Amino acid sequence: MRKATAMAALVALAMVVASVWTGPAAAAGEEKPEIVELTGILVKVSAVGAETTGWELHLANPVTIDGKSVRSVELEGDAHKFQKLENLRIGVKGIVTHRQGTENGDRIVIKVQKIKENV
Repeated sequence: MRKATAMAALVALAMVVASVWTGPAAAAGEEKPEIVELTGILVKVSAVGAETTGWELHLANPVTIDGKSVRSVELEGDAHKFQKLENLRIGVKGIVTHRQGTENGDRIVIKVQKIKENV
């Protein structure tokens, strides 16, 4: 009986330590991703060194994303869908991400969740 009580106390202590150790740190480190909805012209792009996703959304007016004013943003997603909508006015909804490059530094990339042609 004494072994069972000691083992239960040890397991409870381990659970408390684990929750204290990971709880606040994990919560502080987790940021809710920014989701944006944008409308613009979908354009295929290329660059020397391949420092691009290959697709950009050209916006009619500048927008501010993560404190940076932009007139175009790179898109990441299904290239097959993008090809069907190339050079058309589209609407996208996606998660704001950042990519580091050697030539362009930090750049904003939208990971597309939804895409549709705007009429």
